[in-house]
Amino acid sequence: MKKILAAIYILLMLGVAGCSKSPVETKPTEATKFPEPNWKVDETGKYPVTMTAVFNLPVTLAGSVQENDKLAAFINDECRGVGVIVKVNDQNLFFVLIQGLPEETNNIIIKYYSNKTSYMYQSQPILTFLADGNYGTAENPKIVELTQLK
Repeated sequence: MKKILAAIYILLMLGVAGCSKSPVETKPTEATKFPEPNWKVDETGKYPVTMTAVFNLPVTLAGSVQENDKLAAFINDECRGVGVIVKVNDQNLFFVLIQGLPEETNNIIIKYYSNKTSYMYQSQPILTFLADGNYGTAENPKIVELTQLK
């Protein structure tokens, strides 16, 4: 009886091994290289109020920031603020003046372009526009979580 059970066990193991697929090597998806964006804000006075935001990039990106990298704030796919890089305590921070309407409370999305890699990154909606509001400071910048666009 033990021999029969051992034989069945061996046959089952061989059957399982025969059914398993060999691992297929997958190539990592290459990220899309984007052209350098030419983000501009409205200069007609359409948006009479502003809020300020100070951002730092996640640690995975912060160390490679270059002076020609770009960061901008968007509301409904419209550029509402372009960041300026300012070095504060050995950190490259992005200071952004975000434009809007006095009664506006729309969500803001941040986009970041790395000139070194030509990769584009985007945040989820991270804040709501608030006239005369502040989001982050030079002493306590907000780290913006970004996802690389493919």
